[in-house]
Amino acid sequence: MMELPLVSLPDLPMATRKAPAKKAATKKAVKRTLDDVKDVTHAKPGRASKAAGVPIARIPEHLLLGPGDYPERKSYFDYDDSQKAGSVGGKRVHMVMPRSVTLHDYRRREDGLRHHRAMVTIPPKLRENIAKLFGFDDSEDAGSEVALTTAMVALADYAAASLIKDKTLLIVSSPEDEHAEDRKAARVAVRNLGMSKNGKIY
Repeated sequence: MMELPLVSLPDLPMATRKAPAKKAATKKAVKRTLDDVKDVTHAKPGRASKAAGVPIARIPEHLLLGPGDYPERKSYFDYDDSQKAGSVGGKRVHMVMPRSVTLHDYRRREDGLRHHRAMVTIPPKLRENIAKLFGFDDSEDAGSEVALTTAMVALADYAAASLIKDKTLLIVSSPEDEHAEDRKAARVAVRNLGMSKNGKIY
């Protein structure tokens, strides 16, 4: 069975470019699949750039965006879907995300505060499915919250670009819930407990 690497993919200038297959990665690389995604807030400072000395009001708008946000692009990340799923270290792998894959740290020009952010709920089933893409049965072993969120955004970006390209209609519906009333009562009880203990609900 064909084996896929989990790290050190080449930079892809365009989303449509197909990359050649690589040699098998080591078992150690499998463990690093998601955890190696760097948190941009903890990245080491690089060398001083020309933009560092420019007044904030004069910084070009494109420098405040991520490299995947340019209008001519079809997707935020670059993708190569030319290979079949394979196995690495005995684990079935459907997705590869090198440590260089991160989300841009968007900040407003006027006050330096972060924006383009949202409070996102990642259901256990989605966590489980994302972990399986990287060859893990348990989402707790798959990596940090930052890595899981980055993988989720990459999957959403890939799906959105694919639906647009293929002119496909995606219809989303909730599963039928035979315990809807009991589930609602349980949710209300837990919310009330949170309110009584914390004075507010997050």
